[in-house]
Amino acid sequence: MRNFFILLLILFAGQVMAQRSTFSPYSIYGLGEPSRSNATTLSSMGHVSAAISDPTIINSTNPSSYTDITRPSFSFDLKNELLSINSGNSSQASNSFSIQNFSFAFPIINDFKKHKRRMGVSFGLTPLSNMGYDLYDAETIPDLGQIEYRFFGNGGINSLHAGTGFDILANEKRTNLLSFGGNLNYVFGSIAQNRATEIDRSAAATNLFRQSSQEISAVDWNVGIRASHIDTITRTVKINDSTVQEKTTLILMSAGAYIRPWADLNTFTQTIEYTYTDSFTNPNIVDTLFEKSANGVTTSPLALGIGLSFNIGNKWILATDYSRTLWSQLTVDGKNANLSDAQRVSMGARYIPEFDKRGAGNYLRVVRYRAGFSFEQTMLNVNGQQPIRYGLTMGLGFPLTTASSSNSIFNIGAEVARRQTIGTSLTENYFNIHAGFTITPHKYDQWFAKRKYD
Repeated sequence: MRNFFILLLILFAGQVMAQRSTFSPYSIYGLGEPSRSNATTLSSMGHVSAAISDPTIINSTNPSSYTDITRPSFSFDLKNELLSINSGNSSQASNSFSIQNFSFAFPIINDFKKHKRRMGVSFGLTPLSNMGYDLYDAETIPDLGQIEYRFFGNGGINSLHAGTGFDILANEKRTNLLSFGGNLNYVFGSIAQNRATEIDRSAAATNLFRQSSQEISAVDWNVGIRASHIDTITRTVKINDSTVQEKTTLILMSAGAYIRPWADLNTFTQTIEYTYTDSFTNPNIVDTLFEKSANGVTTSPLALGIGLSFNIGNKWILATDYSRTLWSQLTVDGKNANLSDAQRVSMGARYIPEFDKRGAGNYLRVVRYRAGFSFEQTMLNVNGQQPIRYGLTMGLGFPLTTASSSNSIFNIGAEVARRQTIGTSLTENYFNIHAGFTITPHKYDQWFAKRKYD
């Protein structure tokens, strides 16, 4: 089994490097379109992540959450994005499929009867940004005829993390907790931006192609902290007007924050310009006009977030987040990308009708039901305006066994979102499908156990 997951990680890394997970024209800016929540569970809850407390989620955004992990867990997530672009006079649709997350986590200290503090470790690979645009324009110039301009780009930046989370403070019954965690990240990837200028063949002139590509590799870090308090509510319930029963509900209240500081990323830039005949897809190169390669630095932006969450009786989780990324700090190979700071407000909920039942009754009563909302002022600067993105999310988590002690779940979610800019006719409509597995081998997960025969 260990070799299987190692092989899966290698295949995943190769796929992440090759995949194209966006067709948005806005990905022409900076390092491409930033990735949001990579886990299906968080994407289905409006992309909350700062204070969420759930042992089925490997949340690398706030590594203090690793203390929630109670047994070895694997997480694997996919996304299919259907994007419809409307510019007023025309519209087009595209579809892209991508791997979003591969994570592994396990507890170091879990027996809190003997050790009141917990500690967990996580490893994983996720995309940070994706570039994938293809734009076209044309004009007619006297003596040259029609000139066509083609702008297209591809690639992406990824993050390989290794981190740990541990309880700084924990009282005897774990009713008051303060947890801290950190990740060491290896950031790597490449992006390429191309421009082709093609002149009408009747003008007897050559075409021009220009490519600028950056290969990025460096180490950065992020940290998170979370404070939690457990309170109880006791209710008296009358049954048949005679029997009195007391029911106690545990409420876990958490406040969390995370930060990923700016970092200098090693950047190898290559630029080439040449003239050609025929098509840019199959060029007959006439002359190389310019060629240069050099090492430089890309400064990534500072990202931070804060949030609150409430876990009520392990049935309800209610959470809200505020996050901000200082994209105005982004420089690519020493040149400022001319972006604006982005901010997002997210709200999400999860509900399990019968969390405390061990497979009794209707299976639908142990399914996880999720929903959320997000409102974002994006990093782009279009004619002095920042496009607004807002969306609704929903999802379901299907346990692979109905035993409440099992955390192995198949998750699926959907997001309907729109991004538009005031003063322009360009509107993007998104319909995203997320799917993923959380696998936690355990005695309750007999489907996972290797069969033995006498």
